[in-house]
Amino acid sequence: MICIEDVWKAYDTLVAVREVSLQLEQGRTLGLIGPNGAGKTTLLRMLATLAKPDRGKIEIAGMDARRHARDIRRCISFMPAEFGSPPDMTMREYMRYFASLSGIPKRERDAGIDQAFALTELTGRDEVMVRSLSTGNRQRLLLAKTLINDPHLLILDEPSSGLDPRARVEVREILQELAGMGKTIVISSHILADLEEICSDICIMEAGRMVLGGSIEELHRNFTRAHKLVRLRVPAEDTATAQAQLEALGDVITCEIENGWVIAASALDNCNFILRELLDRDIQVLELQEDKPDLEDMFIHSTAGEVT
Repeated sequence: MICIEDVWKAYDTLVAVREVSLQLEQGRTLGLIGPNGAGKTTLLRMLATLAKPDRGKIEIAGMDARRHARDIRRCISFMPAEFGSPPDMTMREYMRYFASLSGIPKRERDAGIDQAFALTELTGRDEVMVRSLSTGNRQRLLLAKTLINDPHLLILDEPSSGLDPRARVEVREILQELAGMGKTIVISSHILADLEEICSDICIMEAGRMVLGGSIEELHRNFTRAHKLVRLRVPAEDTATAQAQLEALGDVITCEIENGWVIAASALDNCNFILRELLDRDIQVLELQEDKPDLEDMFIHSTAGEVT
């Protein structure tokens, strides 16, 4: 469905995206992760044919994004991070407005709107004014608008931004349903726990480059082989000392404190040396766990906090 080969994009002297290559098959869901300024939105805009790469190639459904942008736009839809709407419109009027912009024949618009409202659980709210919507329902409406042309590919920039936990769960369930329908989805988000539940594939970006990418299963497998995570609880007064002692060990890659836990990453399969080090220093270990790395661990250990 998507093929990106050695793509670069610069704005004056700022290189926003550099050397990015990835592929995504039809029906897969790609999570795009990175710190602010990593180039995620620029890459999404190029996928949506709203910007052209300076170098490299983007193909969507076998069509070159440079030469066939109009044809590509008929089978994709883009949901931006910011909500913009014409004033004084009901939800039905808002959807009709964007249906007309999408070139959907007038006789087909209401049926498409009904279907989009059903998928986003907005049925029965046609006459509600857009300006009166809560943040959660605004995001639902944006998602409904994104579905109006029944796209094969959905490109979503921070769809859960600003939502409360309940609304986040609701949006996540909608995206899971769409993925189950065979839609291809590219989604940028800072909420890594949501992406881990939704996505089949992950691309981590930093300073415009892709630093880690592949299927969730593949990344878990490779990361687990490369990094052994050990979570220890020690007396509160010894936490900082334990961190300093473990950071000084050559076989410890990183050591951080999180919610009172000391979390150490090592390249060695056997992490008994971590326990031995603390006991030799007369630091009592109250609890010890071996952690399976999650998406947040992969992100933290793959990036250095750089921006473009």
